[in-house]
Amino acid sequence: MSTTGPLERPAILLILTTLFWGGNAVVGKYALNFMSGIELSFWRWVLAFVILLPFAWRACLRDLAYYRRHIALLTLLALLSVSLYNSFQYLALQWTSAINVGVVSATMPLSVFLLTWLFGQERANGLQKLGMLLALIGVGVVVSRGELQVLFGLQLNPGDLLMLTAVFGFALYSVLVKKLPTELDKLGLLLFLIFLGTIGILPFYLWDTSGRETLSLNIDTLLILGYVGIFPSILSYYFWNKAVLIGGANQAGLYCNLISVFASLLAVLFLGEAFRPFHVIGMVTIFLGILLATYLSKWYSQSV
Repeated sequence: MSTTGPLERPAILLILTTLFWGGNAVVGKYALNFMSGIELSFWRWVLAFVILLPFAWRACLRDLAYYRRHIALLTLLALLSVSLYNSFQYLALQWTSAINVGVVSATMPLSVFLLTWLFGQERANGLQKLGMLLALIGVGVVVSRGELQVLFGLQLNPGDLLMLTAVFGFALYSVLVKKLPTELDKLGLLLFLIFLGTIGILPFYLWDTSGRETLSLNIDTLLILGYVGIFPSILSYYFWNKAVLIGGANQAGLYCNLISVFASLLAVLFLGEAFRPFHVIGMVTIFLGILLATYLSKWYSQSV
């Protein structure tokens, strides 16, 4: 009998990660009623740093010598993940919908696969490629509302382009984070990346809030900051880093298709968007693609 706990399994870690990130798109869209995207990004990470500090500062200090030796790589990782990905996502929501942000996130597997192929880290077998194709077909069904002519007529708005840039940046982060030694403490590493990434956002926050009133604290803003500061920040990044180190970037990237599923479901529930049969068809196809590219692919590889 296996004694491996659920939080040692990449699948569980990645499902939770994408659930929290899907919720982040919906909460981020709602948050624009109270603050700018840059404000949300900055205060999200300040809050995450404060919450995480008591639990991670000792581990961070223990690994400080490693951080100093590899400060260039760690700074790049922080800018790609904490600074760029989240800031661009919140800025994208000013022009596009929460569901669009979730759907564009489904390009993550292709970005990760392209980069891992270029860097020679991983190879995708036939079943993994087929699984990725199925997952993308599922996303196409969702974004086209089940009508092929809609899919061919789609035009990217500035928000979609920003989100595509954010996704490619995070894909590069996912590939590069694999270079870190597995013995590094995950919480300590996350604390250090948040610190560097928040410094990267600070100049843009000061520019964005110059000459105007900043956000005011009320029940809405406190709940928004509480969610984004804990779930998609601390928990999702901790789970993501752990899953990449255990299972690899290709597998982790594939699960990003679930962001579109969770974002769509939560947008229906909390933003009042209609839930249609094409949502069900697309989401089932995405799940089948993930199943094919992970568990069935692994079983096939072991049996031949």
